[in-house]
Amino acid sequence: MNRSRQVRLLALSGLLAVVGAACDGETADLTTTSSLVSGGTTPSGEATTTSVAPGGESTSTTLVGETVSGHEIVARESESAGETLYIVIPPGAYTDVDIENFVLDLVESGTVTFGAEVFDDAAAVDAYRKPEADRTEEETALIAQHHFASVLNGTTVQYQGPFASSGEFVIGS
Repeated sequence: MNRSRQVRLLALSGLLAVVGAACDGETADLTTTSSLVSGGTTPSGEATTTSVAPGGESTSTTLVGETVSGHEIVARESESAGETLYIVIPPGAYTDVDIENFVLDLVESGTVTFGAEVFDDAAAVDAYRKPEADRTEEETALIAQHHFASVLNGTTVQYQGPFASSGEFVIGS
């Protein structure tokens, strides 16, 4: 899901909450929490915006996320079509938007030109690079937990593991 769609969904959710509170005749403090922001946040890792809804009720939206603070390229595989990088990022409370921003930064900087596999655990990279038939159940579980995204053919980002439900997107669209 791209960022503008997520922002629209968040705005719609907030609007529905305000309408619901206005309809029940009670005064309510409304708070919406969402994991949409990856950078430019307050030192605590959260950014809060407050707005006044019709009727004078105050709404507060807390955006939670974590910017990927660094990475290490732990392996490279060259093919005739290009090079695939195996990247490990520090463990963190990332959202799909955080991973998207990180991957797009790698592509825009020219670090990734063809393929990449993004993990937050080096042991998961080692397990992933093994032939699938040679992996233990524990290694398969490790991959499922720590493999976050793949860049395919330099054009598509496919979410993996804990972010798989976010699908994929074409870079630049």
